[in-house]
Amino acid sequence: MNRTAVGITMAAVGGIIFGTSATVVGTIIDDVDPLRLSAMRIAVAGVCLLPWAVVYRGAIGRAPARVAIVGLLQIVLNGSFYVSLQRIGVGPAIGLEFLAPVFIVVWDRVIGHAHPRTVTWLAVFTSVVGVGLVVQIGDFATVDIVGVLAGIGAAVFLAIYLRLSEAVGAIVGGFPLAAGAIAIGGAAGLFVARPWSITLPSDPTVMWTIVVLGTLMMALPLSLEISSLSRAPARVVGVVITIEPVAAAVTAWIALDETLAPLQIVGLVLIVAAVAAVSLTASSRRKATLTA
Repeated sequence: MNRTAVGITMAAVGGIIFGTSATVVGTIIDDVDPLRLSAMRIAVAGVCLLPWAVVYRGAIGRAPARVAIVGLLQIVLNGSFYVSLQRIGVGPAIGLEFLAPVFIVVWDRVIGHAHPRTVTWLAVFTSVVGVGLVVQIGDFATVDIVGVLAGIGAAVFLAIYLRLSEAVGAIVGGFPLAAGAIAIGGAAGLFVARPWSITLPSDPTVMWTIVVLGTLMMALPLSLEISSLSRAPARVVGVVITIEPVAAAVTAWIALDETLAPLQIVGLVLIVAAVAAVSLTASSRRKATLTA
């Protein structure tokens, strides 16, 4: 398996875990302030990866400020998403967040003077349509401007985060970036969350859920996604992680017995097709380059 294929696989696995976590977040979002939940989640993840950050401190020291920015972006990104999720629901919030691949490809074309392949443009368009169908983006009962703006903000922050992670990962390495960014973000998250001032929820499962969200559903998938950006371009990873709404929908279908409408199933198929197309063409192009 070549380097790009490994990166795509890592991004896909991370996306599936993150998609599953969105459903879990939805079960406790009314019990915890969205920004505080975001901060607590990355704080837990930071504790998990702090030892690795110490091990890779030499690599992190090559670009410490930019590594820190990647970590801080996680708090802002997730905080915006959680605000959107709380106000307009899981589906529409995820749908808005995954406008990010569009922003990345447009940035590459307009600002970066790159020339994304036709298949990349088609994959972005197909995945965005698929996300819209899966989350039923047009079914807003009422338009909540704050929720919509927070969702769009999450998309902008996700695009910046992916692009910056790609650039910084090339300097310090994928996993060192993940360890350093999450550890630094976790330290900031601890300050923002101020767990010592929290009134513990009456239901203890809320706190245990936050622990799970920070470890298995944050430290692990975030490490995979950040590391993938040192192996595959951000515009490719941006399309691949649109697998998240698929994971959220399927998980809710299985665990919560939420049925899928025919158009949602069509949306799932479109997202999977887009991810498969961009993954196969990206890895084959990488293989051709290496053998040329």
